Amino acid sequence: MSFLKKYDKAPKNQQFPMIRRWIDESPLPLFEELRAKRPIMKTPVCTFVARFDDVVEVLRVPTVFTVALYAPKMGEYMLSQDETPLHFREKAIMQSMLNRDDLPQIRNLIAEKSKEKLDQAKGEIELVHEYARLIPTLLVQEYFGLDGVDPQKMMKWSYWNQYNTFHNQPFDLVNDPDTIVKNHQETGLEMQDYMKELIPRRIGEIKAGEKRDDIFSRMLRTVYPESVGFPMDRLARNAGGLLIGAVETTAQAVAQVVQEIISRRSILKKAIVAAELDNHDQFDAIVWEALRFHPIAPYLFRKSSSNYTLAKGTKRETLIRKNTLVLPLIYSATFDDAAFPDPYKFNPKRPWYNTFHFGFGHHECLGKYVGMVMIPEMVRQVLLRPNLKAEMGIDYQDGPFPEKYVVSWGKKAEKKKRTASSRPKQKKK
Repeated sequence: MSFLKKYDKAPKNQQFPMIRRWIDESPLPLFEELRAKRPIMKTPVCTFVARFDDVVEVLRVPTVFTVALYAPKMGEYMLSQDETPLHFREKAIMQSMLNRDDLPQIRNLIAEKSKEKLDQAKGEIELVHEYARLIPTLLVQEYFGLDGVDPQKMMKWSYWNQYNTFHNQPFDLVNDPDTIVKNHQETGLEMQDYMKELIPRRIGEIKAGEKRDDIFSRMLRTVYPESVGFPMDRLARNAGGLLIGAVETTAQAVAQVVQEIISRRSILKKAIVAAELDNHDQFDAIVWEALRFHPIAPYLFRKSSSNYTLAKGTKRETLIRKNTLVLPLIYSATFDDAAFPDPYKFNPKRPWYNTFHFGFGHHECLGKYVGMVMIPEMVRQVLLRPNLKAEMGIDYQDGPFPEKYVVSWGKKAEKKKRTASSRPKQKKK
């Protein structure tokens, strides 16, 4: 029986939990049926949008399909606003600080830190917490300049911010939402205390002649006229946003890409060859295609600010009412054969700009270009290990993020039995 037939026959109070569970457990078969039979699907909780063109349309109209659900979680942060002066102003300032000329330096730093950590592991490592979360945290400390704090605390700050904002919404159906909110609030206060210590300390170091060049130093050295509207409290909020956005999403992408590549023997061989090349383009393309098969999120979420006719002029034309929660299914969109010919074929030659790895449009990730060198380099360093094997599939521990994933290599790995599944395990609620 099809997913939709089961859905239609189920009691009303069971329908949404059922389809939400399928998104976690059987996403691609479900999405294929949605694209074919119900591409814009209304439910009592939200409206799902499954086709590539319609997903893009939703994300291209931010004043209609808004990020209003971000605001209660993020507060007055630029990413929780749609086409406001504050959003454009602060995003422009931060993009100027994140100079793309730094990308070779960033990649070299990631390569150095990644290799050092893997060398220390001596043949086996728990890849999520000991590596995939740690390395971006070291980048936050050295390149972003948020230093002087235990990396474990920084990982926790990013974790609970990401969890509460992006995985504790009405349609996520988590078991204990209040605990997630509580942890987010507690870590938020810890971050505030940290920024109160960090800002005067770093200003003092700059006045004393400190010449280090990191993002936070650039921000503090820059003189912002009062008319620009970027006082110290806004500076601190945006500096904290660098941490929150860098760690947990990177960790999830790295772990899932490594698992996806290891689970495909022919791709693993090609990736290892490409990893050894001086030019990284071929290897990076494999990483982005692997992430298409196992992205960090199956959907984005928006709230409509007015009535809007989606896919107007087509057979699937649908009126979206004001205050509707809309979930553009980005995972589905990247398997729509209208935009991705032969979508189930692993093809690294696909144009990366059709994917949604860093969001899309107005709310595309601020640190996109940092991520575009950090994620593949972290994966590359793992794949350069000889006789690499997975000792298990990723364990999500009933949450949205990878929590445990053990890989091994070298002589020790040769004695172990490979147990990783041939397909990535989806998280369970």
